[in-house]
This record gives sequence, structure tokens and C-alpha cells, in this order.
Amino acid sequence: MNVNKLIIDTLTPTGYVPNFGTYKGDSSTYITFNYADDRAMSYADDEPQIDVASVQIHLFIPKKVPYSTLKKQIRARLFKTGFTYPVVVVLEENETDKFHIVFECEIEGNTESEVI
Repeated sequence: MNVNKLIIDTLTPTGYVPNFGTYKGDSSTYITFNYADDRAMSYADDEPQIDVASVQIHLFIPKKVPYSTLKKQIRARLFKTGFTYPVVVVLEENETDKFHIVFECEIEGNTESEVI
């Protein structure tokens, strides 16, 4: 399961291509994401069968821009793609004059063998 590609493909139609880690572009509104946790959930024959990825998607948007519609769109797109229904936390960043909206969710899928 390629979670990075799934997040990028899911959220690009919002008009903002998500970046893994730190954003280094010029846009005043942008999306980044990171892993909070990545673990095996189910085992068979002493091998992991199911991976669970807990992710955080971060929307940074100027305070003067209404964010409600974009927040709802991101949450719905993630859920319809197979992520758990995201928990959303809205933070205010005074030093950047932005809202920092965090979407926390998980997705599970078949394990891709990581053993060489």
C-alpha cells in the first residue's frame, strides 16, 4: 500500500498538491502530511498481513480566507478514499497569520513485503 501516493492522488483535486514533510513553495495556502505511526496489525505464519498507517494532513491557510468548504472537502475526500473519518483540529498560528488545520486519520491495507 503506497499511502503517500494515495494521499497525493486524493487531495490534488482540491487544487493543492500535498507535500510530504516541509512545504518549500510560494503559495499562501498549502497541504503537507506526515506519518504519526506505521505498524502491522494482523499476522499469519509469523508475517505481517495488514499495515495500518496513522497520518496527519496539515492545511495551512491565511486567516483572512474562509476555510470551511476546503476543510469539509478534504475530510470527505479522505473518508471516501478509505481513510477513517478524520479528526480535525484547528490551530491558529499568530506568527504566520495562518490557520493550521490538522486532519488525523488512519488507513489499513495489505502489507507489501519489506523483507529482502
